[in-house]
Amino acid sequence: MNSRQMRRQVIRIAMSVKEMNKMDISKALDWSYPTTLKKLKNPSCLNVNDAERLCELIDLDIVKFIKPF
Repeated sequence: MNSRQMRRQVIRIAMSVKEMNKMDISKALDWSYPTTLKKLKNPSCLNVNDAERLCELIDLDIVKFIKPF
């Protein structure tokens, strides 16, 4: 499993723990739904601000998220 797949898995698990779906993420972060799908599909391409906001929303440690697996 590469780092992109691992980040996607970590996001999915955190969303599940918080009982949030992609639409919830989209609304909370004020992203369009297609943008949310794109960003969640390839979290390696998130800019720092978006990564921080996403991690805060789903209670992930940003350092552990950014640091390569």
